[in-house]
Amino acid sequence: MNIIIVAKAYIKKIIGKENFDFIDHAKNYMSAEFFAKALSFISIPIFTRLLTPEEYGILAVFTSIISISTILLGLNFHGSVNRYYHEKNKKFDEFISSNVLFLFTFNIFLFFLLHLFKDSIARFIDIEVGLFIVAIIISIFNIPLNIYLSYLQTSKKSQKYSYVAIIKSIALLIVSIIWVYSFSNGRYWGKVYAYLLVNGILFIIIVYYFVKFCKPQFKFKYVKYSLAYGIPLIPHALSGFILAYFDRIAINQLTSATYTGLYSFAYNIGMIMNVVVMAMNKSWVPIFYDHLKNNNYVKINNLANNYSNYIYLAAISLILFAREIVIIMADKSYYKALEIVPIIILSYVFVFLYTLYGNYAFYKKRTGLISVATLIAGLINIGLNYWLIPIYGYIAAAFTTFLSYLLLFTFHYINAKFAFKEEVIKLKEVLPNFLVVLFITLIYALLLNFVKNHYILLSLKILIFIIVIKYIFLRKKQDNLI
Repeated sequence: MNIIIVAKAYIKKIIGKENFDFIDHAKNYMSAEFFAKALSFISIPIFTRLLTPEEYGILAVFTSIISISTILLGLNFHGSVNRYYHEKNKKFDEFISSNVLFLFTFNIFLFFLLHLFKDSIARFIDIEVGLFIVAIIISIFNIPLNIYLSYLQTSKKSQKYSYVAIIKSIALLIVSIIWVYSFSNGRYWGKVYAYLLVNGILFIIIVYYFVKFCKPQFKFKYVKYSLAYGIPLIPHALSGFILAYFDRIAINQLTSATYTGLYSFAYNIGMIMNVVVMAMNKSWVPIFYDHLKNNNYVKINNLANNYSNYIYLAAISLILFAREIVIIMADKSYYKALEIVPIIILSYVFVFLYTLYGNYAFYKKRTGLISVATLIAGLINIGLNYWLIPIYGYIAAAFTTFLSYLLLFTFHYINAKFAFKEEVIKLKEVLPNFLVVLFITLIYALLLNFVKNHYILLSLKILIFIIVIKYIFLRKKQDNLI
């Protein structure tokens, strides 16, 4: 223990207290995020073997309703907690109490309003009325938790933040598995009840904490502050939800829960690519900002080329070995979803490309343009889903997602290059090897159709992967020599 304390003190002395604190907090947030994602990924082969594709699809719609309802019912008040905590002459206990009381009253009113129209809404979404009501209740339970987590984050209590997030993830997984396994019919209700129980217990604990932390009191000026901060961000939050989840609701409405389940499973496999993109973006942003501040445009272009190659290698790896991942992760009834996994992976490659140029807007503090772009892409996504899914089935949703992210990339590139008049990362540094990814995707599709022997197919894919690695890195080495 003494060795650890001495080592921490020595590191703090070398890199400085502020940098040490930043790294220490970042470690806690990252561990919570990656632990939750790892548990979610580990649970895929469990639930795909316990649930039919139809039941898996019902749960996908159920969790989508929770996501959108939490945004609407919470009014983004948790974001205002971060901002208000740093105000001068603050009375933070009054602020928290006023906002929690307002949201509680507001949510009770909305719950009764939604209850009046529950049959019509459930029929429109094509979900059981009971599931819809439970999803709304869980959304209400989530709101104090989000406010509490924002408080922990802004008060730099990252370790406690990490503990809460990890405990919730573990409890939800364990209770879900036990209840789903114990049900003989309608097994998806096991996971629904697990959500309700875990979130309900957390709701009681956090409300009790708030009562102890700040005595109940209400001042509308604090609510006004949160409304002014949170409501303008709702369109952006909803647009992000549309791009990530709305396609599942549309598939459920226009086809069936079985196809929703297949699509959701494929999306969960493709999400591995999104984890890679988001993790690498967190590493890229501080480096990018530092060089942009010093006008090191040549260095930015060189680094962007390397960065894009790592992303493309990750995409090629996932596309080539998607079949093996699907076989490991799911029962045979889910294998049909394999046909759309490469499209979803390619969609997240465009997420990488749009964040690459979208970071210019963040640097310039012009985040309103990001909301506009996301909203437009979200609306186009809705329109295309309702147009194409009835014609081509659930496969169309994968292509509409791909097109939406392609549009976001195009918007952010044009925005960075012409609106900000910046010397942006050159397309020739990041796009040529994307063509390699597309070529490999085509080769993979052909191999999947014509090579039926699994061992021959696997050998060919390994060979292709080795050739791609040599091509990218040998080419880079030759470019550096020139």
